Amino acid sequence: MAHRVARVRARAALGAMVAMASALMFTAAPSATAATAPHGELRFATSSDIPMLDPLGQNDTASDRALDMIYDQLVEYNQTNQGLHPGLAQRYTISKDGLTYTFYLRKNVKFSNGDPLTAEDVIFSLNRITSQNATPSGPAPYGSSYSDIVGYQKWFDSKAQAKIGEPGMSGLTSPAPGVVQIKLQIAQPYFLYELAMAAGSIVDAKVAQKYGVNYQLHATGTGPFKLQSWNRGHQMILVANPTCWKGEPKVAKIVYDENVSYDLQMLRFEKGQYDFVFGPLPTEIYAKVLASPSLKKLYHVQPWNAYTYLAFNTTKPPFNNIYLRQAANYAIDRALILRDITNNRGTVMTQTLPPGVAGYNPAVKGYTYDVAKAKALVKESGYKGQPITLVYPSNTSDNVRLAQIIQQELSAIGLKVQITGYSQIGSYWSLTDTPSANWNICWDDWWMDYPDAQDIFLNLLSTQSFNGNNSGNWTDPQFQKLIDAGDTMPPSQTAQRIADYKKAEQIAVSDASWLFLYDLWQDALVQPWIHPQGTKADLMLYLHPVIEPQFNLMTTTYKP
Repeated sequence: MAHRVARVRARAALGAMVAMASALMFTAAPSATAATAPHGELRFATSSDIPMLDPLGQNDTASDRALDMIYDQLVEYNQTNQGLHPGLAQRYTISKDGLTYTFYLRKNVKFSNGDPLTAEDVIFSLNRITSQNATPSGPAPYGSSYSDIVGYQKWFDSKAQAKIGEPGMSGLTSPAPGVVQIKLQIAQPYFLYELAMAAGSIVDAKVAQKYGVNYQLHATGTGPFKLQSWNRGHQMILVANPTCWKGEPKVAKIVYDENVSYDLQMLRFEKGQYDFVFGPLPTEIYAKVLASPSLKKLYHVQPWNAYTYLAFNTTKPPFNNIYLRQAANYAIDRALILRDITNNRGTVMTQTLPPGVAGYNPAVKGYTYDVAKAKALVKESGYKGQPITLVYPSNTSDNVRLAQIIQQELSAIGLKVQITGYSQIGSYWSLTDTPSANWNICWDDWWMDYPDAQDIFLNLLSTQSFNGNNSGNWTDPQFQKLIDAGDTMPPSQTAQRIADYKKAEQIAVSDASWLFLYDLWQDALVQPWIHPQGTKADLMLYLHPVIEPQFNLMTTTYKP
């Protein structure tokens, strides 16, 4: 399942903490230029369809991969995945109070149709995604990520559509040609990372205004590839954009098939018809890879900012009792689950934040597997044997097995657990967003929108996300106070922000906010004729959701 988008994003973030001194200026290194004309093509597939080629609709990984090839943002993640560097903005400054960002656009950047990039395109793009009528069905999923720009609420309430040259959010201005200034109502230590999301992609304002709701069929960006054809639900073909400011891609074409099952992807991969099979690979496919020496040589894996956990419904008995939540955590053999469900493609989850995310607290040890302690806590909780309903999406065999293991292990400490699976994922999320419904524990996962603690704390554990992504409405007053403060600290207080997040993490773990399970790894199969190949970094298979594979830097020596 793709990452769940927060439906309550008071101040949606985008993260991997950046230590920024106030009023610093950042300048990009010169972009690389392809040494030779592009040749060959890359071929791969997604097991779902590609819903959208418009940044307005960013909401799934299949679309994100396509968006990343067509569009650019003001700032982008660097190739080591350790932070941001200038993108369409050649440099930028940040005021000391963290409220004013000034971006100086690169000169002579063109969209794939030849139109020049202007400050008006940037302002139009941000006004467009924050409009209340951004899409035919209403606001854009990530439009509220920019809700702290001055004038956002007035603009949103106006229900107006973005138009070239007309006012939108008052905090968006162009004080000089090629310069964009963004003013915020409050400091956001993660604002640059919000701009680096696919939702922050800059579109050609003239094309977007001309085609309106049909713009995605004419998607026009400044990225390394441009749309050649799209037989929706079947296949998308992208071709190299020769005017890309980063240099012309090293491959001439990308063929991106839709709705291809993993079994069929594997068959085509083994026949040399696909260059990649992107994961997370289903358990059955992974087992096949391990059993095949030739496939195992082509397998790549790396840590990922994603995990699976269970949420307790804390609004009613029995899990409004901390002792029972703690008991459930001690009852679970996470090492066994990690082995049986993921084939050890991940790590045991000790806290709400994955390792490597700023705010991760190495001092938090998490819950060990201790059945005796779990039984003692059940007794201390006063649990009287009332039925406990565990709900989960039954659309994968892994989920079914996981639910059965959890049922067995909780039953072993005296809890009467009933499991109920839901095959329709939409119906399942509607159920878990409603704590008053008939469930006590629910399966959940999260694929981070940005590697910062704020993405998890706001969206999954705050009071702002009650009856939404905070499925069980867990809360703690001190935890909420710490994350609220961190949400608005200027960049100069980064150290304090991280320290407070570590305290918040300890509270969430001690109070057993979730039933912690495992952090996930990302994996993929890559053909030997894809270059550069060697280290994982050379292969350019970066962590989701920071940046997608950099297809424009890859070459292929495949000869049919």
